[in-house]
Amino acid sequence: MKTNYSALKAITLGLLFSCNSWSQATIAQWDFNGATATEVPGGVSSPTPAVGTGTASLVSLTAAATFAGGNTSTGTLETETPNFGWNTTGYPAAATGSKTAGVQFNVSTVNQAGIIFRFEQRLSNTAANTYIAQYTTDNTATVPTWIDAETFTVTPAATGTGDTWYNARIVDVSTVADLDDNANVGFRVVSAFDATAGDYLAARSTSTYAGGTVRYDMVTVTSNTSLATNSFSTANTDFILSPNPSNKEMVALNNLQDIEVFDASGKVILVAKNTRTIDTKTFQSGVYFIKTATGLTQKLIVR
Repeated sequence: MKTNYSALKAITLGLLFSCNSWSQATIAQWDFNGATATEVPGGVSSPTPAVGTGTASLVSLTAAATFAGGNTSTGTLETETPNFGWNTTGYPAAATGSKTAGVQFNVSTVNQAGIIFRFEQRLSNTAANTYIAQYTTDNTATVPTWIDAETFTVTPAATGTGDTWYNARIVDVSTVADLDDNANVGFRVVSAFDATAGDYLAARSTSTYAGGTVRYDMVTVTSNTSLATNSFSTANTDFILSPNPSNKEMVALNNLQDIEVFDASGKVILVAKNTRTIDTKTFQSGVYFIKTATGLTQKLIVR
C-alpha cells in the first residue's frame, strides 16, 4: 500500500502535535546593526542578537573588534539600514594557532530540534583563506570540547577573492541529537591552515597572509522543529521509553503498545503492533516522536 505522507503529516500536525509549533524557527540572529557604528547593542566585544537570545564573543584575538560596513552583496539576508558588520582582526601569525582564533556564539536550544548555524563572512586580501565552523554541546565546561562541523575555504586567486563577502555559509547539524533541547550549545568560526599548504594562505594569491580582517554579518541559528514541553512530559508514567536518549540500540516500552514512530518532519517511519521494543539501530541521529494507539506521546532522542 502506498503511504500518503502529506496526509500523515497533516494528521500529525493537527492531532498528534496540536500543542507544537512545527516549523523552522529562529533561535538567535545577529545583524550587528545600530543607529551608528558606536551604537550597536552589546558593543564590539559582545554584540547582542537582534532576534532571540544568545551571546557573542571574540576567541583568542589579539586586537579589538570594530563595526564596519555590513553586507550588501547579492544573496545576503541583510535588509536593514544602517547596515554594519562585525569586523575582527588580530588573528595568529603564520604557522601558529590553527583553529584557535575567531568568534563564538552561544545559544540555548531548549524545546528546539534540528539545529542549523549560518553566517555571512567577508575576507580581506591578507586574511586566511580557510575557516572551520565548530560546535560544542557544553559551552559552560572549563575547556569545552569543540567538534569540527564544516570547513569553508577559497582558492586564492590574483583577483576576485580578497575583500569579498561569502554568503550562505551553512552548517547543518540538524542530525546531531546532542545539540537538540540543550541549554548550552556553542558555535564558533576559527581560522585554519589551508589543508594542502599546511599553513595559512592569504585569501588573495598576490597578497601575503598577515591575519587580515574578517567581517561577519547575519549570523543565525535556526531549528527545524519547535517542541512543546507539555506534549512530551517525561513524568508520564503511563508510557515510558528506556533508554532515552538511545545510542542506536533496542528501546524498551514499559508495556505492550500499538505504536507509530514519526521523524522530525512528521513522516511515519515505523508502525508496530503489540510491541514492547523499538529497534533504533537503523535510525539516523535525531529527534523522534512515539505515539500509542491510545494517544500517549513521548519524544525519543537517538544519538
